[in-house]
This record gives sequence, structure tokens and C-alpha cells, in this order.
Amino acid sequence: MDFSLFAHMERLTPDQSQEQLNQDFIELCKMADDAGMRAIWTGEHHGMEFTITPNPLLALVNIANHTKNIRLGTGTVIAPFWHPIKLAGEAASADLITGGRIELGIARGAYSYEYERLMPGMDAWEAGQRMREITPLLPKLWAGDCAHEGEFFSFPSTTSAPKPLQDGGPPIWIAARDPNSHEFGVHNGFNI
Repeated sequence: MDFSLFAHMERLTPDQSQEQLNQDFIELCKMADDAGMRAIWTGEHHGMEFTITPNPLLALVNIANHTKNIRLGTGTVIAPFWHPIKLAGEAASADLITGGRIELGIARGAYSYEYERLMPGMDAWEAGQRMREITPLLPKLWAGDCAHEGEFFSFPSTTSAPKPLQDGGPPIWIAARDPNSHEFGVHNGFNI
């Protein structure tokens, strides 16, 4: 059986310095690596002190510099806050920098608090539709010469730069709560 660590910087009281929280997070991740855990997962959240990780890829690249073997996963990126070309490129860059240790967890997002601040007017249904449009594009962008005309995004033939280190790109995981999300993930060959 494999065990993983799911953690964020989490500020519980105003007197906790964010510098210390970051050091505590790094130490926790080093312990997980030393213990032989399979992966560290950290998510994306905005404007909330109890989950401080506005860009999990940036946090994971930093953790890679403090660990040796553990896989590094986004648990999760909030798909509707990303353009597919940007997400493909940044995930590939993180994969390259970390020596091929990135796993890409993707979700529609869970908090209306974030939708209201980053994409006013978007609801959970639209967020889910955006996730379903973006996610299948990622392997195509990593493979190269992907053009797209969709409901939310349109772009001419584009290739991710850089290319991810892992063959076919980082494994993709779908955060799923309902049967439709499970079906979407399985249909597209993603992990759940």
C-alpha cells in the first residue's frame, strides 16, 4: 500500500508568520520523502489563509529542491482559472525542473468564494464545463500542433513549450465527486 501526504501552508492564527509556515511545510515534506511516501499533494487556493497555495506548481518546484524521490502532485489546480496553453506549459516546465516527478490533479474548484473573486458570475456548473474542455487538451498540447475551437477557448495550432520530461506528460488526475466526473475521467483515460 502506498501512502501520500496532502498538505498546504495553513495559517490558523494571525500571529503565525508565513515565513515559518513555509519552513514548517518544507520540513513536513522532507519527512514524507524520508519516510518513503509515494507523493506530496498540494492544492490551489486564492485569498484564504487556511489554504495558502496560489500556485501549487510553484510550491512543488520548491519542494523538489528539498526532496529526492517523492512524486509531487497538484491536489488540485482549479482548471477554470487557467488557460489550457498556460497550464500545459507551466505543468511541463514544472515536470522538467523536478526531474519528471509532477502529477497533475485537476478540479473545477470547490469554493464560490474564489469564483466570486477570480471569475465573477461563474458557477459550479460552468466551472465543471471549463474543466471538461481544458483537461483533454493538455496531452494534445504536450504532443504538439493542437488547434482548438471550443465553448470557452479557441486557439490556432499550438505546442507546449517546454515539453514535459515524462513521456506523454505528467499523469492527470480528476477530482471527482459525482458519477459524471468519474465517467469523464475514465472516458479520457485519466486517473480518478
